[in-house]
Amino acid sequence: MRLSHGLTLTLLTILPLTSLHAADAKWVHATSAHFDLYTSESDSDAKAALQHLEATRAYFLAATHTHDPGGQTVRVVAFHAESDYSKYKPVEVRSGRAYGIASGTAPATVVVQGLKADMFDQVVREYAQLALDDSFPTLPYWYRAGVAAFYSTMKPGEGTMSLGYAPRSSYRNGEVGDVSLPLLFGINREALLASRDKAATDFNASGTNLGATNGAKSSAGSRDPGGSSSAALEGVQSAMAQSQDFARAAWMVVHMLLFQPEYRGPKFGEFMKTLAEGTETGTALEKVYDRPVSKVKADLVLYAKQTGINVATAPFKFERPPVPEVHPATREEQDRIFADLAKRPGEGAK
Repeated sequence: MRLSHGLTLTLLTILPLTSLHAADAKWVHATSAHFDLYTSESDSDAKAALQHLEATRAYFLAATHTHDPGGQTVRVVAFHAESDYSKYKPVEVRSGRAYGIASGTAPATVVVQGLKADMFDQVVREYAQLALDDSFPTLPYWYRAGVAAFYSTMKPGEGTMSLGYAPRSSYRNGEVGDVSLPLLFGINREALLASRDKAATDFNASGTNLGATNGAKSSAGSRDPGGSSSAALEGVQSAMAQSQDFARAAWMVVHMLLFQPEYRGPKFGEFMKTLAEGTETGTALEKVYDRPVSKVKADLVLYAKQTGINVATAPFKFERPPVPEVHPATREEQDRIFADLAKRPGEGAK
């Protein structure tokens, strides 16, 4: 009995320390006008990240007519160690190094593993996704995700903002030619996250690999509902829905709509308005651009084969904000943010 009692005391002493392992690192709290950053990265990393976020936020909100998610300061939690980040990462995020949590009892939050310059695009993408979800919930999810990805790689300059660069992270160098646009236009957050996690070898770059058995069954003469042929086709369609590179395709479609002469300009605004009214994407494309989905797909394939990606630099006057304030995060602050992350799974519009 004494041994058991002593073991219980030992476990009670160890468990709280284990659960607060992420708080054992040195954490700082950095603030700017529109962001509240907690991180175990360096003070200089925190300042650089907030200055980038303030500049890109200003341009993004002006360009898209959106507002901060929840209409309040956005929290950013940046872990240095992958092991600490993984403790709070929702299962559906899979191998992603950043995710967003919509505002609720706590502020809208972006959680990220790493805060160096090469991770800024992922923080901006998650912020933009939260802002679009909150500002335009009636827009289809593929479109919100594509717009968020498009603006994620903004580069502030002296009196300018450059945009249109390909996302550098969480995107594989695959083709968009094998992506089904009808499937893309119907995706939700779960399907997009699954798409980001798939390896390029899951499907051939130039087409869908049905496999010998499914290929034979799907070409068989029988088409009875529930028969082997129908089952094979359903299996193939399900695999396609889970394996296509929806994340890259959504970005590429938005990129084409914004840069290709036949799609950009006033018609793009009309297209967005039509989508916001609840019109199905294929119907909206045909209504606004007089192009069926098959023609849009053909245009997309040609657009993706360009030797270089279009990038635009726009005039942008942005008053540089004060240098962010940085101070050590208190134990109470750390306990609060870790508790919020633990009880709030990753959220997002469907």
